Amino acid sequence: MTLRRFALPIAALVLAASEASAQRTVVPFATGAIVEERVRLGAEIERVGGALWGAGATVSMNDWLSVRGRLSSGTLSARSDGAESQSMAEAEAMVIMVPERWISLDAGLVVRSMETSIARQRWMELRTGATLGLDLIEGMLRGTMHLSIAPSVSVSGHPAPALARGAGTGVEYSSGRLLAALAYSLDRYDFPALGGSARLEQRSMLTARVGWRVR
Repeated sequence: MTLRRFALPIAALVLAASEASAQRTVVPFATGAIVEERVRLGAEIERVGGALWGAGATVSMNDWLSVRGRLSSGTLSARSDGAESQSMAEAEAMVIMVPERWISLDAGLVVRSMETSIARQRWMELRTGATLGLDLIEGMLRGTMHLSIAPSVSVSGHPAPALARGAGTGVEYSSGRLLAALAYSLDRYDFPALGGSARLEQRSMLTARVGWRVR
């Protein structure tokens, strides 16, 4: 699997934003995540899990507007009977607005590819959400809570989910140019019932991110 077809639009978004303002701040970052995905169809539950590694950048044009691009990939191994190991790749492009220090709003596109030895499934999500933040140590440590909803999701080989939403919590650390974060997130997709059985997919992630502020 390759992310090259996703890399060009993500890079173009970040470069365009970096040229938009002389006040910009760029934060390149690296990520590592532990992922578990569960698919429930009737009484059967299939589980896969593994690690994703990625990189990206956040570009702040001013105090209230920024954009973020991210690419990640990895392998998820089967963890239950009937499950099949798969490779996963994900690309994200988000616009983030901060009307007040305690809240930020985000919206953007997430493209995901899930590939087994015999098939490939592609996801495309338009996602929007809000993050609430509270200073634990002013200027250094901050707690966050994030809620999101995906009003438009397409999945190859399946009807669109009737409902797609997510939630998460985390902590963010800032010291000088160093920025780090640890976050847990849970996304759930409820697909319409086919043949009397509803399909539910759930993805949980524990993600660490380390970045370096460049002016």
